[in-house]
Amino acid sequence: MTPREQAAFVAGIETARQMAMTAAVTIEVRDDAGELRQQAAVAALQGLAGGLKATFLTPPAEPEE
Repeated sequence: MTPREQAAFVAGIETARQMAMTAAVTIEVRDDAGELRQQAAVAALQGLAGGLKATFLTPPAEPEE
C-alpha cells in the first residue's frame, strides 16, 4: 500500500472502532440496558472495538532477544 492508502485504511479502522464504542455506550444508557441481550450486544461491540485496535492500530511489539 502507498502511504496515502495506508493512512486512509488506518483512518477507516479508527472510525469503525469509534462507531462500535459509540453504539456500545448508546446501548448502555438505554432503559432496557440491564437485559441480557443488551449486555451481550455491549460486550460484543466493546470486543470489536478492542480487536480492531489490537489488530490494526497497535504497533507490533519488538521481539526480545
